Amino acid sequence: MRGRFGIVAALAALLGSPVVGQEPGTKAFTATAEMTTSQGTRTMPMTIIVARPLTVEEAQPLRKTLAEGGQQALLSAIRGGNRGRLNLGNLEYPLELVVTEPLSGGGTRYLVVTTRSLRVEEVNDSAPSLDYPFAVAVFEVPDFGSGEGKLYPRVALSINEDGAVHVEHYDETPGRLKDIRRR
Repeated sequence: MRGRFGIVAALAALLGSPVVGQEPGTKAFTATAEMTTSQGTRTMPMTIIVARPLTVEEAQPLRKTLAEGGQQALLSAIRGGNRGRLNLGNLEYPLELVVTEPLSGGGTRYLVVTTRSLRVEEVNDSAPSLDYPFAVAVFEVPDFGSGEGKLYPRVALSINEDGAVHVEHYDETPGRLKDIRRR
């Protein structure tokens, strides 16, 4: 059960105030992640720290890298990007790519990408999920109030004929991010 979710690859500016103890321009968000697993629906706290997001122009070379070299080329290009972190429950993941886009009605859309850690059984069995090396969160935060979004735990990124970036997720239903608030 693979699905596609179109994402605009153009994303732009920083908003909000710096977080105490973080570099200037860093944004912090709290949220609740809701995921459907084999044991049922699980909710867990999530924190997203965003640092140094890319502008539309800065992200353009990555589109070419993905189009010409595929998943592994993009993985190599963004790994170690140090653009923040995502804490899901007790697990922490570095953010290798962060792109933002201002919303027409106020607020910001965020696209954050991390190279997800592979499970031992995936590597030993050469599981098809190895072709989905990223985890992606796409969420919107209004200027006032709380936002929402989606969490894709295993994805592959691609570019279609019209140049739009797509997220293809592997097997599981995307998770939901709710009650996203600036910290």
